[in-house]
Amino acid sequence: MSVTKSHHNLDVVHHGIVLISDENSTSRSSRLLLSKDELCIQVIDDGTAEPEETKDILMENATRQVVIVKKPESGFGQSHDEVVNMLKSSGDQVTLGVRHFTHMTPFLKPAQSLQPDSTLDQLFDGRSTRSNKAQSESRFSDSKWQQHIDGREKKWKTLTSLPLAMAYVTRYLWGTDNIRSNSFEVRAVDGRSSGIVHCEDTSALEQWIAHISKHILSLNHKSIKMSNKYLHQSEQISYIGWVNEYLNDDDQEELKIRWQPRFLILKGSDVCFFDVPPLNSEDLNKCVYLYKCYDVAVKQVPNTSPRRDKRDNCFLIETPIQIPNHYLSFESPSGFELFEQAYYRTVYNTVSQMQSRTFACNFEGRPSGIVFDIKQGISLYDIPTKSYIWQYRFRDLQAVADDGKLCVQLSFSDDRSLNSDKIEVKDIECEDVVTVVFNLHSFVLAKIVSTDPDYLKSNRYVGNAED
Repeated sequence: MSVTKSHHNLDVVHHGIVLISDENSTSRSSRLLLSKDELCIQVIDDGTAEPEETKDILMENATRQVVIVKKPESGFGQSHDEVVNMLKSSGDQVTLGVRHFTHMTPFLKPAQSLQPDSTLDQLFDGRSTRSNKAQSESRFSDSKWQQHIDGREKKWKTLTSLPLAMAYVTRYLWGTDNIRSNSFEVRAVDGRSSGIVHCEDTSALEQWIAHISKHILSLNHKSIKMSNKYLHQSEQISYIGWVNEYLNDDDQEELKIRWQPRFLILKGSDVCFFDVPPLNSEDLNKCVYLYKCYDVAVKQVPNTSPRRDKRDNCFLIETPIQIPNHYLSFESPSGFELFEQAYYRTVYNTVSQMQSRTFACNFEGRPSGIVFDIKQGISLYDIPTKSYIWQYRFRDLQAVADDGKLCVQLSFSDDRSLNSDKIEVKDIECEDVVTVVFNLHSFVLAKIVSTDPDYLKSNRYVGNAED
């Protein structure tokens, strides 16, 4: 059901009754309210729990007295000598005046949202949980329950609101390739979780995921526009979003955890991997992996081809360094398409600004330089004679082969060739053979993109976000 109405000052674009469960499969009926920038979780107001929003307001505006009982002859683990001495010389009780620091909240909350009074704790406290799963499931179709409680009109209270900017929605069991049946999970930028949201049927599930994903995309696009106002033209961000990376055997801490979420950013000429989304300019320099877009290759893994497990929408980001090569998966085909287009645009912009690259090599025993130029094509510069030996257009390139170590073979169509097939083969030796091949691929890609003006004018990111 899709509506537009106001719920407690929220511009609601979609809402509905769902079941939300925790890791122990304990479920409780809840109401989801989706606005343009947040997902609100509500339950029936039966007086058993205080809404999170109310508690946040009280915490932010009040100074509380906290009494801490310390053990005899001990401090509180503080390293500052003066504080330790002061605490040791005090009585059995120490009274501290503390105040809620709003800006630190996202960094102090556990990523799994298992802290006391979290969304899941409030949803599944002992006073309100029903152990009979059949009773919970029947709530989907119980219209009387949805309208009244004991003959009275129901009242809803908000347990939590998850911001959608840079949020993550998934149908998979955490860290696995097992997909949930008619259910999904939303994780906010600060790590808070919605719990497992169970929908009535596939149609309802698809509606929820489509609506949530659309607004996440829209907010991400707004974040990009805002950030780019303060970034140099060469450092502009063209893509942000979540992707899952398959962990190598050496990386996984638990055998059951095979996939780890990564926040992927295309910024200027850089491909950046983060464990958590960067929230300021300093965080942008704290990426886990950083590559130049022209030094890597993006290769899609078709769903019909052999894959590492059951996850679909997979692709590889190959690097000149054999390890790590990143095996990644998006939640949907459109997720990969969106990234792929942004990557192509990034490569085109970067190569257009760079114009050319030259790599030291050896050709027919002579020290040389292989030159890739976006305007002139592919040429070989002979260092001893300081002249170009041969030159071809990118369109003349028919095939590229390499041994992954030292040699790369380029095949060009050439009407001047004496060979019957009119193909000229050039064998080149270079130390960074994989880097040379990836850069050649990037220049060819940029040249292809430049021939399609409509492609350059289009912006799938904006279109999907604002449709």
